[in-house]
Amino acid sequence: MDLGVVALLPRETAFAVGRAGSIEGAIDIPEIVGRTIRLVLWQLPFVAVVAATAWFFFPAQMRGAAGPLAWLIALFVVRFPLRIFQEVLVGLQDLAFIGKIQLIGFILTTASTVSLVIAGWGLYALVVGWGIGQFVPTIVSVWRLRRRFPFALPSSLPPLPWKSAKGLLANGGWVSVAQLAHLFVYGSDVLILGYLLGPAAVVPYACTGKLVSVLQHQPQLIMETARPALSELRASRERDRLHAVTSALTLFALLVGGLIACGVAVTNRGFIVLWVGEDLFGGAALTVALVANMLLRLWNATAINAIFAFGYERRISLTTLADGLLTCGLMVALVPWLGLIGAPIASMVSVVLISLPWNLSALATEGRVSLVRQVLGLSGWFVRFSVVLVLAVWIEHAVAPRRVYSLVAAAVAVTCAYILVMLPMVRRPPLSDFVQPILAGLRTRFSAVLRRPDASI
Repeated sequence: MDLGVVALLPRETAFAVGRAGSIEGAIDIPEIVGRTIRLVLWQLPFVAVVAATAWFFFPAQMRGAAGPLAWLIALFVVRFPLRIFQEVLVGLQDLAFIGKIQLIGFILTTASTVSLVIAGWGLYALVVGWGIGQFVPTIVSVWRLRRRFPFALPSSLPPLPWKSAKGLLANGGWVSVAQLAHLFVYGSDVLILGYLLGPAAVVPYACTGKLVSVLQHQPQLIMETARPALSELRASRERDRLHAVTSALTLFALLVGGLIACGVAVTNRGFIVLWVGEDLFGGAALTVALVANMLLRLWNATAINAIFAFGYERRISLTTLADGLLTCGLMVALVPWLGLIGAPIASMVSVVLISLPWNLSALATEGRVSLVRQVLGLSGWFVRFSVVLVLAVWIEHAVAPRRVYSLVAAAVAVTCAYILVMLPMVRRPPLSDFVQPILAGLRTRFSAVLRRPDASI
């Protein structure tokens, strides 16, 4: 029901900062925030009606959960317009503070939920825990804006002509389409496998892919965190730096993703043996296919995050929708023939044929470079990664780590090998332009500590 309106707010805020050259000079931020608030308030009655309808048609055989669900829906409706304030902080790139309040929210949610479950609150414990984790960061975000960025808040809500509202809803609608298409890409494999091979086949597939599914989000956070900065850069006078910045971010994300892939390749079988037993391990080939698909999807995600920051939501939506439909179609064709491994192979084929060419070409246009140059810029990483991945697969096959200490030793060995092999990539452009100043600052601080009269060794 949000229709993607709030998702556009960080980008529009960052555009305003980039145009002005500074946060303080972005005098149109209050109007942007005010228009978004007004539009979300227009949406609120419809959200409330849909939420009430959902509760009214809740299945009768599950009426025991109706009370907690009613409170959950009520809290959701109340929080619906309040999400705006945290998104403004994202657009202003107050990222350290956002990280802290999200961590606090997670801790409060976990602590309150566990405590209330032990106290016998049942499903109400989930509702209270979720509410605390959502409302505390929201309230703190309002406080942060009023204290640190008071100029970003409107003194009154500006008028919102229907033409402007229609434009916001249209752009936000494409974000909603992309979110729905995302389900075809990432949520269809288990459904198709269960339908074609039976529910028993889903268990080893899900267990084999558990480490990948848990860890793959970490490198994606790198690009999501950088999205407001990219928006600001595109709207600023330093647009010529776009290619260098996006190339550095993509390489850094793939460096992290490659490390995860090699670590999973060497430890996945042992992890599953300790967790649920070897009979639920889908095989080394499935593991390699899953990590390869993860890296291709990560590469595509870096491009999507970048071009979304540049205003390509319509292109992203249509591309992701086509990718999702082809992924589902290929799974239906390949899974009966290849078995479990047909699912990640179908996803890889689809992303290579559809998403990567379309998204990377848009990124190349914004960076004013050729698509070939953009792809060849990652060839050094790919060769090095392939060497370490082969090493990881060989160690897993030859040593077969099955106990905790052997798994840790194998993971440490592969990690050290990966760092040594990839170190030259960090010490030269495009990453060196961003890493070297950080290292120089750390060396300066370390030297200052050593020069202090009270410093001791």
